Amino acid sequence: MGLHSVTLAAVDPVENPYAPGAGLRPPELAGRDPDIESFETILGRAAVGRSSQSMVLTGLRGVGKTVLLSDLADRARQRDWVVAQVEARFDGDSRDASFRAMVARSLNQSLRQVTGTSRFPEKLHSALATFKSFSITTDPTGALALGIEVDPQRGRADTGSLELDLSELAFDLATSAADLGTGVILLIDEMQDLRRDELAAICTAVHETGQRTLPFYVVGAGLPSLPAALAEARSYAERLFAFRPIGPLSPDAAAIAVTRPAKSQGASWSQPAVRVVVDAAAGYPYFLQEFAKASWDYAPGPRIELDDARVGVQAGRERLDGGFFRSRWNRATRAERDYLRAMADDGEGPSATGEIARRLGKSRVSQVGPTRAKLIHKGLLYAPEHGLIAFTVPGMSAFIVRQVD
Repeated sequence: MGLHSVTLAAVDPVENPYAPGAGLRPPELAGRDPDIESFETILGRAAVGRSSQSMVLTGLRGVGKTVLLSDLADRARQRDWVVAQVEARFDGDSRDASFRAMVARSLNQSLRQVTGTSRFPEKLHSALATFKSFSITTDPTGALALGIEVDPQRGRADTGSLELDLSELAFDLATSAADLGTGVILLIDEMQDLRRDELAAICTAVHETGQRTLPFYVVGAGLPSLPAALAEARSYAERLFAFRPIGPLSPDAAAIAVTRPAKSQGASWSQPAVRVVVDAAAGYPYFLQEFAKASWDYAPGPRIELDDARVGVQAGRERLDGGFFRSRWNRATRAERDYLRAMADDGEGPSATGEIARRLGKSRVSQVGPTRAKLIHKGLLYAPEHGLIAFTVPGMSAFIVRQVD
């Protein structure tokens, strides 16, 4: 009877512990301890009045940057920090709101929470007044400061210049937070999609508060091209941020991400089954979740065996082809798909832009430059360095090879 109940739990889709999806937290956040420890060090040093560099997490899509960013945000909230968390991703050629408006909206929610729980709300009064000025300059209707019942601080964060206003807002918020023994953190996902002037404003705010040892920090996440974009915005950006590449999980960490969630549900994996899933995913957390979830659903349980994993990998790959990869492929025009196909000959790449032009029958790189630029703008490609181009999505080349359209 006991075995039968465990078997049912192991194959019940409702009890499936794996969670593939954009930004969904996996049941086991494996392999990211060094990054979490670095962030905890920032929080700890701020608590004793010591400064640190801000952080930038870089990596391809599917490595878990968004999940890690959310985990770090939760850790800061648990210490009563003022936390603003925004996503700068474009939708086509535009985005729903300006970066300034996104920051104001997120800060509004965080400040309302802090003022509702703080034992020293009077220490936040000056910072709240500055925020009110910042938000009203962003939206004169006052909607972005709804619930912040203070008068705006005239002459602070109200010039309309993002660089000046963000620096003054960061300064005043961090000064008040320091009095409360906490700090302020701005977390930015898809940071590479910010404009150059927005990146410059962020760098200036980090630089000026850092010079005064005030606890204002930025944690950004983006594609591997982000460090270069920051350097173009401000030459001293490399000294403001600790750049942390977020790559595929090691085989051991990937195995933990697969086996521990099953164990929590009374199920298990055979070692051959684990190897099949880990090898197929190549260490990418999103793929691990997809393959493990499908393997669970196909297994009779309570133990997931080799054949279950093989079927799961096949089913998971079909799901990836139909959604994760297909959605990106469908965004490309005919000419852009030709460019992507030419790149697929190099596997995971990167590819030399001159060689891609040659494969497309062009004598000069500039002849396919506009196509390359559009693919970068759409987030399908990035330039790891001058003269090279690469996919932002792991496994995209193999998907393209499988296409017949």
